[in-house]
Amino acid sequence: MKIKVLGISASIRQGNSEYLLTKALEAAKSVAPDIIETEMVSFRGRRINPCIHCLACLVHKKCIIRDDFEYFMNKWLEADAIIYSVPTFHLGIPAHFKAFIDRLGQTLFAMHGDRPPKFLKVIGIISQGTDLGGGEELTILQLIAHAIVMGCIVTSGDPPSSYLGAYGWTKRSPLVDAFARMIEEGDFDAKTTLEAVESLGRRVAILAMIIKHGVKQLKEFLQRDGAYRWYLEKLGRDEKG
Repeated sequence: MKIKVLGISASIRQGNSEYLLTKALEAAKSVAPDIIETEMVSFRGRRINPCIHCLACLVHKKCIIRDDFEYFMNKWLEADAIIYSVPTFHLGIPAHFKAFIDRLGQTLFAMHGDRPPKFLKVIGIISQGTDLGGGEELTILQLIAHAIVMGCIVTSGDPPSSYLGAYGWTKRSPLVDAFARMIEEGDFDAKTTLEAVESLGRRVAILAMIIKHGVKQLKEFLQRDGAYRWYLEKLGRDEKG
């Protein structure tokens, strides 16, 4: 049974967030190359407007704002696991990405009559910034809260390099390839970040395999609880290919 791991780069440029995400996806794929399918999508060049709380989604069961939101939402729904790679802006999530998760929650809650299903997606989080202690952990904590609200399951990588997720800093370098250069130079902090990112990717893949196969074994039991109906329907589609 295939496992789809989606990497979402929340950066508006092609740089450090994409680099770290690529390493995480490579590590995820290495767990079971014949089973794990990986894909990366980026907010670079995309347009996401903020939620205006018009509540039209309650009537139409979809967001009526015309931009790239639906593309990302559909990718999110198709995935078994998601790795977010998010730059830290002003000690937290960048505005364009916060707009996406605001609208994702609002739309999916509206689609399901304010009783969203247990989506059971495994979520791992990477955050990077230019300063040590510049908000990377705060960004990760915000996204952990988002994952819980969406009925998903959060995992980290392996200690001591990863506790909540994977985070790093580029020592105020303006370069879009700062992490790659720092790793080539043997920088200790960058190597630790790479270890965290790779262990995160592996843990995301392994947990997604456990959950998907576990749900299959418990299918008859879980059918009694409506909160799992959406996931069971997705499982049926995935099994058919």
